[in-house]
Amino acid sequence: MKKILEKFSDYYIMFAVYCLIGWLYEVLWMWFVVPPFKFTNRGVLFGPFLPIYGFGMLILLVLLKKVLEKKHSIKNPIYMFISTTTVITFIYTTIIEYTTPKIYKVSYYLQNYGLGLLIANIIGLIVVYLIVSKTKNKNIKNLDVTIILIFLAIWIITTLIEYVSHYLIDTYSHKLLWDYTQDFLNINARVNWDASRNFAIGGTFLLYTVQPLLNKFIKNTKDKNKILITLIIGIPMLIDFIVNVVLK
Repeated sequence: MKKILEKFSDYYIMFAVYCLIGWLYEVLWMWFVVPPFKFTNRGVLFGPFLPIYGFGMLILLVLLKKVLEKKHSIKNPIYMFISTTTVITFIYTTIIEYTTPKIYKVSYYLQNYGLGLLIANIIGLIVVYLIVSKTKNKNIKNLDVTIILIFLAIWIITTLIEYVSHYLIDTYSHKLLWDYTQDFLNINARVNWDASRNFAIGGTFLLYTVQPLLNKFIKNTKDKNKILITLIIGIPMLIDFIVNVVLK
C-alpha cells in the first residue's frame, strides 16, 4: 500500500505541475492574444489548475516513454519519411496560413492546397534521400530525428485529447470552453491548426526541459515529503472539483 501511495504521489506531483502550467498558458494567451485582452480564469475549477493539461502530459509520458529513451536515425527509411514529411507539412501549411485569406475547414485546405502539399513532400523526400545516401558525413547520416518524431506524436495525441475533451464537456456539462468555428483548419470547431501546433511545440518543450527537472526533484525528495505535497495540493483541488463540477 505504501509503495502504491508513493508512486501515486510521484505522478500526482507531475500532474499538478502541468495543470498549473496549462492554466498559466491559457490565462496569458487570453490576456495578451485574444480580445478583449483581459484576465480570464480558464477551465471549470476555481483554483489555478487545468486538469486536461495534467492528464494530457501524463498520457504523453506513458505513451512516449520508449520513444524518448531510444535514438532514431534519419538513415532509417521510416524515420526519414516521417521526419521529412512532418517538417515539410509544418512549413508548407504555416506559409499557407500567413500568406492567404483565412481558410476555415480542413476539407477546403486539402481540396485547394492538397496537391501542392503532396508535391512539396515528394520533392522534399527525394532531396533528403539523396543527401543522406550520397553524403560521407557521419553526422548527417546518423542525424537523430527523435525530437521530430516526438513532436509529431504529441501533435496527434494532444489533438485527439482536445477533440474528445471538447465532445465530453459539451455533451455532459453543456459548456463550450472553446470554439474554433472561425479558425484556420478546424475540425467541427473542436480542434484547429493553431491550438494543435502550440500544444505540439509546448509539449515537446516540456518533455525536454521541465520533465527532466521534475524527474530530478522526485528522485531527490523523500517519499514522506512527496506524500505531504500531494495532500497539500490534492485536498484543495479535490474540494474545488466537487464544489465547482460535481455539485453544480
